[in-house]
Amino acid sequence: TFPSPDDRGVGLGVSFRYFADGVYDRGNSKTNLVEARAIVAEIVRRLTSEVESRWSIGVVTFNSSQQHLIEDLLEDECRTRPDLRKWFSDEVPESVFVKNLENVQGDERDVILFSICYGPDAARKPTMNFGPINQAGGERRLNVAITRARREVIVFSSIRETDIDLNRSNKTGVEHLKTFLDYADRGPRAILEAASPTGLDTDSP
Repeated sequence: TFPSPDDRGVGLGVSFRYFADGVYDRGNSKTNLVEARAIVAEIVRRLTSEVESRWSIGVVTFNSSQQHLIEDLLEDECRTRPDLRKWFSDEVPESVFVKNLENVQGDERDVILFSICYGPDAARKPTMNFGPINQAGGERRLNVAITRARREVIVFSSIRETDIDLNRSNKTGVEHLKTFLDYADRGPRAILEAASPTGLDTDSP
């Protein structure tokens, strides 16, 4: 994460939105409908805001299934709200995009909405499988996803850092995801504690 003089200002930095009722449809669609609906609602709210509509938006998902679900829900919104269509076309300099970890490299927007998607299934059993993050080099894919924003990253998640059990996974990407979720939730102290097991403060900011 890049340092900033104002990491928690309004409309700046990284923030965390937790959905306790989020369910990852592990055996079927491989999607999280609660997160998808929340992201679409946030997009519509921003695009219809006189102030926030000035900032371009991108959505990053962990898998293509979640990407397609969000695209379908946005299409439904555009059918009922034709005034929204311009934001998904060449009428604006930077249209809204929805991409997954595998194809988002090189794209940037002012605001990135990041759907973790993975989480508890219908039986409330969490998964330690985070798709590409579990593969070799998964930490690089995570790094690409969380550095697409110029101003703000909003993490939409049905899991917290405490739900990731590193005893069940030895992948670097999973370890980095755990720390990133903690950082999004608690701020820079999470990075300090991950880098310094003693918990002591550093000598300088």
